[in-house]
Amino acid sequence: MTQRFVAIAARLVLVVMVAAGGGCASRVSDKPPQVAGIDPSDVQLTDVLLDLDAEIEALEVWLSNYPGHFDSLEERSFVTVRWRNALERAEVLLNVDLQNPELFARVGNLYRQGHNLDVPEAAGSSYSALNQCIMLEHDHVECHFDLARLLLASPPRFATRAEHHLHRVRALIEPDSRPEVEAALAHVYFAQGRRSAALRQIDHYLSLQPEDLKAQRFRNALLIEMQSGR
Repeated sequence: MTQRFVAIAARLVLVVMVAAGGGCASRVSDKPPQVAGIDPSDVQLTDVLLDLDAEIEALEVWLSNYPGHFDSLEERSFVTVRWRNALERAEVLLNVDLQNPELFARVGNLYRQGHNLDVPEAAGSSYSALNQCIMLEHDHVECHFDLARLLLASPPRFATRAEHHLHRVRALIEPDSRPEVEAALAHVYFAQGRRSAALRQIDHYLSLQPEDLKAQRFRNALLIEMQSGR
């Protein structure tokens, strides 16, 4: 397997250089030396995934929710190019090892971002990849969470399934908690029409993240809606 990744790494270098306009990607020295689910002795794959994860995280600035957030058409075009380059890198890796849930996790998450970018068929591709990740590793926290995020960015009829995956994440990480999971549950309850439950849940989230202005605005809008009887 290591030899196969040596071969793929050469292709990835070309992909990265094209994305950077001929430059060379470098890894920040203070990144963690390991990637969850990856053999730490496979340094080459670890480095590639660390760089890819950093790019996915950077894209979240624009593509965390549906629809994506852009200040201009030029910014949207810039983000689209970055997203396509990241997706290409992830799919190249996946084609090397179709039994690795961590690779399906990255591809699924990127296609989820593509759905938020309004890329045709991205939602279906994300759904397939994330479900394959869970088939390979039933308790994969990130795949359950990203699948919930995808379903929450879909029509309201999928909110109950999103709730299932969020509760699964809760169960898997107990006794720890993740504020972003608690926030997502508030939006799930809202999508289900459960306004009182959504209010209780967003209050719980704000007890964890009291300075989240977006959550405060959501709570205020929810209160107004409930008071007006809508």
